[in-house]
Amino acid sequence: MNGCTKGNDSSKAATNHTRSLQNEAKTISYSKKLDTLLETLHIINDENMNSDVRQNKLQDFTQELNLLLNEPKSVEMKDGELVEKFDNNLTILTKSFQLKSGRLNVRVVNYRAPKTVTGTIGDKYTFIQWWSTKRLVHAQMIEDGGPELTTDFVVRDSDKGIQLWLGGYVSIYHPDPVFVDLWELSGQKWTEKGINVGKMKLPDAWELNKDMNEPIILESRQHDSIGIEVLDHGDGFLISSDDSEQNIIIEFSKSGEVRIDSEYSMASNTHSERQSYELIQEEYSKNGMVIKYPQIIKLKDIAKQKSLNQILKTDALEGLQNYADSNAGVHVEIDYEIKRQSERFLSVQYTGIRYVKDAAYPSHMFYTTNLDMKQASRIKLRDLVKVEKSFIELIKSGKITAVQPEQQGLIGDFTKDDLIQLLTNADVTKGSPAEAEMESFSYLTNDSLGMSVPMAHVVGDHAEYEIRFAQIPENIRRNEELWSELSSVEDQSVSTVGGEKLNTDQYEIEESQSFQTTLEGFGKVRFVSTYGYAEGFRKFFFFLLDDQGHILYPFLDFYGNREWVARYGGVEAVAFKDVNKDGLKDVIIIADVDNGIHGPGRVDQFPIADIYFQKKNKTFTTLSALDDALNDQGHNQTIKDVIQYVSKQRINVN
Repeated sequence: MNGCTKGNDSSKAATNHTRSLQNEAKTISYSKKLDTLLETLHIINDENMNSDVRQNKLQDFTQELNLLLNEPKSVEMKDGELVEKFDNNLTILTKSFQLKSGRLNVRVVNYRAPKTVTGTIGDKYTFIQWWSTKRLVHAQMIEDGGPELTTDFVVRDSDKGIQLWLGGYVSIYHPDPVFVDLWELSGQKWTEKGINVGKMKLPDAWELNKDMNEPIILESRQHDSIGIEVLDHGDGFLISSDDSEQNIIIEFSKSGEVRIDSEYSMASNTHSERQSYELIQEEYSKNGMVIKYPQIIKLKDIAKQKSLNQILKTDALEGLQNYADSNAGVHVEIDYEIKRQSERFLSVQYTGIRYVKDAAYPSHMFYTTNLDMKQASRIKLRDLVKVEKSFIELIKSGKITAVQPEQQGLIGDFTKDDLIQLLTNADVTKGSPAEAEMESFSYLTNDSLGMSVPMAHVVGDHAEYEIRFAQIPENIRRNEELWSELSSVEDQSVSTVGGEKLNTDQYEIEESQSFQTTLEGFGKVRFVSTYGYAEGFRKFFFFLLDDQGHILYPFLDFYGNREWVARYGGVEAVAFKDVNKDGLKDVIIIADVDNGIHGPGRVDQFPIADIYFQKKNKTFTTLSALDDALNDQGHNQTIKDVIQYVSKQRINVN
């Protein structure tokens, strides 16, 4: 027995010794990884080092830091100790949360790479480290060179599982806006989720940018400095602006929905578009019919609020109940968009589909409601303009812009008499979906009057056109009181520059990449891509021309012209899109270049992307730092690549 006991003790001692060696090996391994990582960081920060070497080391550093954070040993160091260890190159915040399944510790680690390595855009990296015990440590890099810098976060045990809400700042050219991002834990991985903000409209002092599966970004329209902090009860964020009297609260329900609310100070405010009311979403659902519509809350005049809400509900559901009690296999799905919300005007646009069983195809529905908040009444198109010959001629003159560019020419298929009849009866519903599809409607934006006219199904069932308030002459307008409160924007139409025609002996036009388009500051124009020669080398040149071929605007030198030679036939893509969401279309161009050398020393062709941002003063500008980032980081292959990258930046050129 004693022998057996002695043998067991010996085995146990050997096992303990082995474990001790393994633990020591792990300690040495972690220590070596940490030392290697710190040496890599020193190379990245060394401005005397070759830039390519530093860039490669940056990639190594982020990957190795992620691996290090997966080590249980890393959580033994406190936030301050880690920050000090990495020479204050990291910002770290750790919190502990009590969930249904036990306690969860979460650490957010931010690393901002030197601008001398990455440029001014996209230089931040975010890591999430989480553990329930020190033996179960996980880490994940969730932001790879993006613009967001997380400053605080919330973890919630929701109906959908464990959710992580990140909040912080986005680097831009003006005071930093803030972002809120949603992630969900599935297995041992965080996955980014889209945030449903519903139809809640922010106060005028704020602007929201929200794309699917991207963070929501909030900024002050006055470009004030903004602050973000977690609410006291821990279920959302308070967002405030230094120079604004309005704060924003973002709260999260257990179902995962987002509620945006505003806190108004009691101080007086002379802003003409300050809203004394808010909107909430209501939903009608019955027998395959789902219709969402807004309702007004917090209006001081309760009787007026009730009257306005009845108009909104009646218009949203008008005639659609005809199907509610039937079993005809009808499916109707309608949603809405607020086109304008101000103290005096509320304009709501409804869109959706109607599908009848055994029908060949579904039909697209479109209708609107325009409210005079002061009079608690509807506004029709004929209340604002005289639907007469002069108004129709204005429409047919080309000053209107199709919301969908491919529908621009379709308005010409209507005769003047057809348009007079349609628009005279605009906004007068006849009570059934089938009849509504043959009606016209109007709506208001911040600077334009919109009109919808029925179309054949093959081209979309309806088409929307907009004309700027400033382009509507006074002799066509009705109701001076309403027009005095319609905030118009100065007409930005452009006259011919010097009456010069494009010299086709000097510039060769590439017809396949030249287009008719409509730009807010210029109206209807022709964009032309051309080739010319500067100092003996072929270069790209781009112009806006009028219908007589006169130069309206010569664009700045193309980014690819600086060091490279234009490939003949090298303009690969042109797009007209409001990239920075300021209401003005910008011009995106991708073109192929090379070094113009034949034989030894030749560089094969490669793409260069450039964006011309339209400004309010009828000019276009480019951003060198953005151009550098687009092309150095390879976001220049397709128009989609360019837009996806730039949409993450907050760019203001005015």
